[in-house]
Amino acid sequence: MFNLNQKKLCPIGVDLGSGYLRMAQLGLNGHQPFLHAAGLRQKPAEIPARTPAWQRWAIDAVKQISHEAPFKGQAIITSLPSDDVFIDPIKVPRASLERIEQILPQKIQKRLPFSAENAMFQHVVVDNKNEKSGSEVTVLAIATAREAIERHLAIYERAQLDVVGISIWPMAMIRSFTNFFCRRQNEQNTVAILLDVGTNHSNVVITRGSDLLFARVMSIGYTQLEQGQMVQRLFSEIDVCVRYFEESGIALRIERMIFLAGCGTTPALCEKVAELAQKMQIPAQIGDVLNAIEMNRGPQCLLDRRNSKVDWATTFGLSLEGLKN
Repeated sequence: MFNLNQKKLCPIGVDLGSGYLRMAQLGLNGHQPFLHAAGLRQKPAEIPARTPAWQRWAIDAVKQISHEAPFKGQAIITSLPSDDVFIDPIKVPRASLERIEQILPQKIQKRLPFSAENAMFQHVVVDNKNEKSGSEVTVLAIATAREAIERHLAIYERAQLDVVGISIWPMAMIRSFTNFFCRRQNEQNTVAILLDVGTNHSNVVITRGSDLLFARVMSIGYTQLEQGQMVQRLFSEIDVCVRYFEESGIALRIERMIFLAGCGTTPALCEKVAELAQKMQIPAQIGDVLNAIEMNRGPQCLLDRRNSKVDWATTFGLSLEGLKN
């Protein structure tokens, strides 16, 4: 007999952001994802990010969660925080794609917040499958400073974890979207905008199924949203992202909006999401991955679904990245 329902565990997803450290290990029971174990630590407000004190806190927090939660194995997949990753769409001649690795640094070096000489580059070709090939193609240029990567790798090395992959936050968000909110066959080619509000940043991703089309970070999160008019400013910036995408020549229309948020998110944000979706004439929904997944009911899961503003979409997506490894 073949055991068709054997459970398979993914690597541990580790999301070390500006406000929280989140660790989660997902698995598959057949084709159904489930949460095996998870843990959370909030960064002390008095510890600035990227400092030696922050690094020591992160090492200790990773060790504590690893000890308390019943993770299996030491393999992890992580991503750099939003403000450590530069993402920008550029246009390049289609004939130049074979030389894109040489072209990227030249194209974006003046806009980089760090030296191009000490950066690592990656790219995503935005391929419009509904449009005939033209002379130019849109490429999402992705860059990060080597120092940022080394800083994070040092944390996990000292915590005695094995980094098997470093992803980027847009792909982790998309992985959660496709696994929890895009399961039907007729949804695979739907163009969706994903919104994620964090502690000090908000992320916007536009995707078609698993294909990344656009990504942008805004320096407004829950901390800043407590300051009155910042809610309106955030959604004005999201509206700018939508208009930029619509005018980019990609010739794809956004058809769906997903607000990736915990059940404790503020009513004001939900209302603004609904207003933006109504303006765009598209359906919108709250995408709470904690409510979309089967959870390990044991006492060591270390998560509480109730009234949580913390979103786990990126963390869950990082763990699910291991399914393709």
